[in-house]
Amino acid sequence: MIKIKFVLAIMMIVLLNGCGLLGLGGEHVDHVEAVSGDHDIVGIWQWDSDGSYIYIFNADGNGSRGFPNTIQRFTWEIEDDGLNMRVGRANEEWSWVISDDTLTITSRQVRNMQYSYIRR
Repeated sequence: MIKIKFVLAIMMIVLLNGCGLLGLGGEHVDHVEAVSGDHDIVGIWQWDSDGSYIYIFNADGNGSRGFPNTIQRFTWEIEDDGLNMRVGRANEEWSWVISDDTLTITSRQVRNMQYSYIRR
């Protein structure tokens, strides 16, 4: 089931990027740093399945996500208990919870799309 969700997420990213909605750059990042801050979500999170996909939430409301060789930049904010992200020209809305250093995000736009990430 996780593989199916992952494949669907990748297909969605490819489709949206092909339409010019995501602004995926082929940017290579050798290392990443998270800016410290007061919010629990600030930091670096690795996908709990195999650690290959990461999210970085900086305290200034900027962030990045993706695989180590292809990082996608975004802005984020917490509003009405939701995580709102602006990725290129697309807006994403997620429900989120942190428990035992595991961040779980659930899409408010795509049914049954949920991922978990471990604090790095």
